[in-house]
Amino acid sequence: MKKLMLGVMGVAAMALVLAPVVHAKPVIVKGELIDTACGKNTETGATLESCAKRCAGRGEPVAVYTADGGVYLVTGAYIADKNAKLMDFMGKTVEVTGEVTKDKDGKMSIAAEKVTIAK
Repeated sequence: MKKLMLGVMGVAAMALVLAPVVHAKPVIVKGELIDTACGKNTETGATLESCAKRCAGRGEPVAVYTADGGVYLVTGAYIADKNAKLMDFMGKTVEVTGEVTKDKDGKMSIAAEKVTIAK
């Protein structure tokens, strides 16, 4: 019995050491970058951009709103310091590169690694 347990433990240890590290492949999400409060409004253009910059500057959560109705909450280093790195992109169509995750309620988020103005 002792030998069997040692064998099982040895196999388990080897599996842990040899198991590949699984990383999700970064994806690109394209859409309008707006804070979540202003994203619920029907405003457009300069009015929406102004609202988005004002609210994001207060540290409100920011999301990418896609043309097909998708909403991806932006997470990661880009939201540090009250969204400081995102301010130039607010209210504009952007491409956000990062790992997309879905929580238990079906809400999507993207851990932003790169943000650029969409072409």
